[in-house]
Amino acid sequence: MFKNNPKLKNIFFLGFLLSLHLAFVSYINSSFLAAFSSEKNVSFIYILGSLASLFTLFFVPGILQKIGGYKFLLWSSLLNAISLLLLSILKSSLGIIPIFIFYFTLNNLIVFALDELVQIFSKNSSMGRIRGLYLTVINLAWVISQSISGRTLSEFSFSAIYLIAFVIMATFFVIAFVSLKKLNDPKYDKVLAWQSFKNFFANKNLARAYIINFLLQFFYVWMVIYTPIYLYSHLGFDWKEIGFIFMIMLLPFVLIQYPLGKHSDKIGERKMLILGFVVASLATLSLFFIQKHEVWIRAVLLFTTRIGAAIIEVMSDVYFFKHITRENDEFIAIYRNTSPVAYVLAPIIAFTMFSITPSFKFIFLILGALMLCGVYLSSTIKKNDI
Repeated sequence: MFKNNPKLKNIFFLGFLLSLHLAFVSYINSSFLAAFSSEKNVSFIYILGSLASLFTLFFVPGILQKIGGYKFLLWSSLLNAISLLLLSILKSSLGIIPIFIFYFTLNNLIVFALDELVQIFSKNSSMGRIRGLYLTVINLAWVISQSISGRTLSEFSFSAIYLIAFVIMATFFVIAFVSLKKLNDPKYDKVLAWQSFKNFFANKNLARAYIINFLLQFFYVWMVIYTPIYLYSHLGFDWKEIGFIFMIMLLPFVLIQYPLGKHSDKIGERKMLILGFVVASLATLSLFFIQKHEVWIRAVLLFTTRIGAAIIEVMSDVYFFKHITRENDEFIAIYRNTSPVAYVLAPIIAFTMFSITPSFKFIFLILGALMLCGVYLSSTIKKNDI
C-alpha cells in the first residue's frame, strides 16, 4: 500500500496528528465554553461555528481549483494552529467565542482536505482496506489522547490542553509543508455549487450515504457536547475518571475498523450497517435506563455505543467512496458537510429537549431512538447498489 504510494504514509501521519489534537480538545470544548457562558449558550456557539463551516465548505471546490490542495491544507492548518494558541492565552469571552468559531470552521476544512488527499491516492479496488486503515490510524490518536488529556486537565488547566493542541498542529503544518511539496492535484471539475447538490442527491446511493452519515454525525455531536457535561456536572465524575472512561470508550475505533474495512467487500456494507445501528441504539438507550454511576459501568456502556459507531463509520465511508471518482471533489465536500449540518441541528433539538424534559439524561433516550432510523435506512440498500 505505502510502497506504491509513499505520500500516502505522510497523509496518514497528518491524519493522526489532526486527530490527536482534535481528541485533546473535543471532549473538553463544551466545558471550556461553559466556563465563559451558560450550558444552554454552548449549543448556540456550536451552531454558529457549524453555520460558518457550511458556508465555507460551499466554496471549497472553487478554492481548490484556484490554489490546489497543497496550499489549501497549509493555510488551513497554519490558521488552525494560531487559533489554538489564542484560545490558550485569551481569558475573555469576547475573544474566545469568535476565535473558537473560527477554529471550529478550520477543523472541518482540514478534514475535507485530508479526505481529498486520501481519495487521490486510493484505488477503488483497495478503497475499503485504505479507508479502514486510515480510520484506525486517526482513531488511535483519539484513544491515546484521552489517557493524557483527562490527567492534564485534572492537574493543570484548559490553557494547557489548548497549548498542547497548538504544538501538535504546528508540527502538522511543518510536516505538510515539507512532505507534500510536489503534490499533483487531479483536474477538478468546474461545477456550479447548486448543480453539484442536484447531481449528488439525484444519485440514490450518494443520498443514502449522506443520510446515514448524518445520523452518525448527529450521534457524535450529542455525545461530544453533552456527555462530558453529563458525566462531570450531573454524575460528579472528575476529569481523571472521565479521561479513563473516554479512553475505554474509543477503543472499538482502533480494534475493529481496519479489519472491517479490509473485509468490507466480503461482509457487505448493508449487513454491517444494520448491525452497527442496532448496537449503537441499544447501548445508547441503556445509558438512560441503567441507574448505577460507577466508572466501569459508564465506560462499558459508552464502549458498546462506539462498537456500533465504529461499524457505521467505516462502512458508510466505504459505501460512499465506492460511488465517486477522483474528479468528484465537490461530492466529498457535500458528504462531509453532514458534520456541520449536524452541529447546527443537534444543539437546536437538544436546547428544545432540555426545555420540555425533566432530566438531562433524556438526551440518551431520544438519541437511542433516533439511531433506530438508521436500521431501516440501511436495510434499503440493495445488492446491485454496492
